[in-house]
Amino acid sequence: MGAVLKTLVSLMVLLLLIGRIHSATPKASNSPQDKVEKIIFDTDIGDDIDDAYALGLLLRSPEVQVVGVTTAFEDTHLRARLTTRFLKSAGREDIPVYEGPSTLGKPHFTQSKYAQSSPDHSYPDAIEFMVNTIRRDPGQVTLVAVAPLTNLGALIAKDSKTFSKLKRVVLMGGSVAHGYGTRELPDAEWNIVNDVAAAKALFGSGVPIYMMPLDSTQILLDATQQAKVFGKKTGMTKALEELTAEWSAATSRQSPMLFDVVAASFAVEPEICPTTPMRIEVDDKGFTKKIDGAANANVCLHSSVGQFFNIFMQRSF
Repeated sequence: MGAVLKTLVSLMVLLLLIGRIHSATPKASNSPQDKVEKIIFDTDIGDDIDDAYALGLLLRSPEVQVVGVTTAFEDTHLRARLTTRFLKSAGREDIPVYEGPSTLGKPHFTQSKYAQSSPDHSYPDAIEFMVNTIRRDPGQVTLVAVAPLTNLGALIAKDSKTFSKLKRVVLMGGSVAHGYGTRELPDAEWNIVNDVAAAKALFGSGVPIYMMPLDSTQILLDATQQAKVFGKKTGMTKALEELTAEWSAATSRQSPMLFDVVAASFAVEPEICPTTPMRIEVDDKGFTKKIDGAANANVCLHSSVGQFFNIFMQRSF
């Protein structure tokens, strides 16, 4: 019996030592959330149709977590209503929607019928949400900005120190060497020219900027590709089909240009749009000019259309 007891005691001591070693060893986390990038999506959804496709892609990308959608420019309340209905169609009512400051101007909304079918209620303040979110997770939040930069300008004016704690801004905006369509000269691009002061503030903020200008974002979604998306017949694709039809009727255009989706895709898979460090200056007319000096932006001048559509079509819209 003495030998048996000694053996049992030895085994117990050995197991205790193994337990202590195991508990002292740092554990490698396998939680998917550890690698997921937190995204604030700042959008003028409801004018052009690419915002909806961009949001849809982010919602179906496990690499990122959309922690909130903020609406910008003109009728931000109607944009919030559209976003709420779209998120519901995607089964993502868990994502909160915030209303940015409205701005005056000729309305550009093309998808109002869809938006007005969403229940009307008040929305919390977008700028306050952004401040609180960045403070809570400093250095961890990416702001995907695909609208005129009014919300960003308001955030910088309110609390530039907090703005500086963003991980990065992924921007659809600007024009460096090529303008709209086949124009071989730069244009004053929509998101920049509609709030030049905010654009100047952004490029002077010191926050890492990944800029997707007109040079790399003019990718067309033709009828064949639309049919593939709509053919999936999910709640989201049905919403996209309805929104696209409404946009098409208002604009007499059949094929969306996926400007904003390129920026969203870059946030998911940067390889689709390799960037080059540049010094970008925003002039008083809203042009984004490459000048000499220390880089303040990482600019993509050429995107890979093939890689882009691989990502876009593989997502389960």
